Amino acid sequence: MPRVTTVAATLVFTLAMFAARGAAGQTLPTLKVVGGSAGIHVRPALLSETIKKVDSGTLLEAIDREDDWYWVILPVDEHGTRYPGWVRANDVEIVAAGDPRAVLHHFTEAVEQAKARMDAQAAEDAARLERARQKVEEAREAYDAVVKNGPAGSQNPAVPTQKTPVRMPPSEKPRANVPREYEWFGGYSFYRDQSDGESFGGGWALSGARQMTPRIDLVGTISGSHRSEDVLGVNVASSSIHTFAGGPKYAWPPHDRFTPFAQVLVGIATVSSSAFGVDASSTGFALQPGFGVDVPITKPVALRLAFDVETIHAGGGWFTGFRINAGLMIVTGTSK
Repeated sequence: MPRVTTVAATLVFTLAMFAARGAAGQTLPTLKVVGGSAGIHVRPALLSETIKKVDSGTLLEAIDREDDWYWVILPVDEHGTRYPGWVRANDVEIVAAGDPRAVLHHFTEAVEQAKARMDAQAAEDAARLERARQKVEEAREAYDAVVKNGPAGSQNPAVPTQKTPVRMPPSEKPRANVPREYEWFGGYSFYRDQSDGESFGGGWALSGARQMTPRIDLVGTISGSHRSEDVLGVNVASSSIHTFAGGPKYAWPPHDRFTPFAQVLVGIATVSSSAFGVDASSTGFALQPGFGVDVPITKPVALRLAFDVETIHAGGGWFTGFRINAGLMIVTGTSK
């Protein structure tokens, strides 16, 4: 996806320069940056790459508007080039009226093709994630089949009658209801930002839980997600999200060979992005409800697969995505 995004952005930049030159004789809306400064983004989304920062009072020519974002042409840089980008409406004010769609006919088709390629890449990422989920399910079913069948010869119906108690050797068969006082989890985390259509393939998650009642735990989590875009092996842009949250978790009674649970966590999230040497970050509120299952491997160790929906309010906007965590959970202590 990083290569597709870079190629699409480069195509849009090039076509926008030609469109801006061809529209020299047309009247375009003129905007002025207000406040301290404003960030110019590749797309109308706070988490998208930042092209550059412009100072207060800078004049921008608008060529389109989408919700609370303006598509603008930046002033000529030191190389005599004008780039397009997106700026939030609350960072600018209109100083001259005009037709905001006068120059869009030059590259509408190219923009649609770029969007189609990004959508196709997103669909491919979703299919890859589904294949991984199916492999985990197949492994769990194979494990259950081995445990159910037991050692060879267990089907023999001839059982001698015993009148005295027989001491059986301790069984290593995993149990779903492992007594616990503390739970520790660590593993891989995949995050998909549904608001901006971005996938964060590099991620991790850590958590600890303290048992408060037989079914309710108090949980604290830390997670990080990262994505980057490279051109010819050189990193040109990156984005990351770090979340710190805590809250209650409820575990249902064990069902066959696994234990389901649900949790609601609240905390803070830090969103950072960097592009062409320009850094931007914001911190805000995070709400993270989710659910999952623990499949025991041995008495103190279980495989955890969890899914949660994360909603973040940062930088003046709301963003929603889903996160999938997979890893090992270890229990320590004794049950209450």
